[in-house]
Amino acid sequence: MAKLVVLRGGHSMERDVSFVTGTRVGRALERLGHDVHLLDIEDSTTENLIDLAPDAAFICLHGPGGEDGTVQALLETLDIPYTGSGPLSSIRCMDKDYAKRALQAAGVQTPPFRTFLRRAMNEMGAASALNIAAESLGYPFAVKPAREGSSFGLSKVDEPDGLLEAVYEAFGYDAKIILEKWIEGPEVSVPIVESESGEPEILGLVEIRPRGGEYDFQAKYTPGATDFAIPAEVSNVVAEQVEQTALTAYKALGCSGFARIDTIVERGTPKVLDVKTIPGFTETSTFPLAAEAVGMSFEKLVERILSAALKDEVVKL
Repeated sequence: MAKLVVLRGGHSMERDVSFVTGTRVGRALERLGHDVHLLDIEDSTTENLIDLAPDAAFICLHGPGGEDGTVQALLETLDIPYTGSGPLSSIRCMDKDYAKRALQAAGVQTPPFRTFLRRAMNEMGAASALNIAAESLGYPFAVKPAREGSSFGLSKVDEPDGLLEAVYEAFGYDAKIILEKWIEGPEVSVPIVESESGEPEILGLVEIRPRGGEYDFQAKYTPGATDFAIPAEVSNVVAEQVEQTALTAYKALGCSGFARIDTIVERGTPKVLDVKTIPGFTETSTFPLAAEAVGMSFEKLVERILSAALKDEVVKL
């Protein structure tokens, strides 16, 4: 039995989802026989961690503060092992601009994009380049915050008249935004968890089919709003390409423990949209659904992730 803290809540837009994930993980750890302490992120978090002196922390924080390396760096300072990727990998994956550049350098395909920062808008007149970026990408394209999850602040722009409104919407969530070419095709999520030997293994390919047409926040967390095909209904050739793409992305971004690679298969070619180092573990989340589909219970999944965190030899980026 280990003394564990489950970090949940926090201050991001995904706070409520984090509570659901953290509560579910905490109960699973208790069923496994561990001494579990649930902690919401607040001013006294560091003092509580020092007082508890846990054997490990299971991080269930989504969005900024949880997936951007902040809490990981704190836990390393306190010498507390933790689940998931390290600070550098977390920073890379949380920032879609950084992630896409790293993926391109590794030869992984991702939709074409352009990056804008609020500071460049204010100090360099970068707004004048918006139309140039739009024309180079071609309509339609997505405008979204670079460092948010669950589709917050995302808009699809079909024509020039909608560009500025979409940009202002995205800047309401983050000081860095990206314009990304809109691509069509099967949306396939790839949950990856490391084996006992430390090798990343794909649980299965999950094809996402939102009934409303878009996989937005409501579609992700409302029971019955999205259908899932597990395994994804793609050809064996495409499935192999998706798996190889996901594993390459996982390694290129320095992920560890577990992660979820989100792709769209455009005309038979998988392209990475996003990499989540702390994916949701709610009843409708693709990661636990994939585990269940291959006969892995939720407790076994949580135990596998915890085991990786407790290994002293694991070096996280």
